[in-house]
Amino acid sequence: MDAKDKVMSSEIKSKIVLTLKKERGKLSFKDIKDLIGESTDTLKLQLADLVADGVIKKCKGKYALTELGEEIGELLLKRNY
Repeated sequence: MDAKDKVMSSEIKSKIVLTLKKERGKLSFKDIKDLIGESTDTLKLQLADLVADGVIKKCKGKYALTELGEEIGELLLKRNY
């Protein structure tokens, strides 16, 4: 399963990517946690997976979408509207 399929099939990963896409910038762990309402442990695991798959990147303590993440975010926006 590639990164796109992993995100599209996971409600939590989809929420994270959509949140970063809609906020158009870098968000801290706390910002993401507050916006999507997941537990700390769940969010840590999902963010680590997204970083490992190249969907998001961590820079100076904040998370942002990579080019791949932007593409997946566009697909999610189209699917949700």
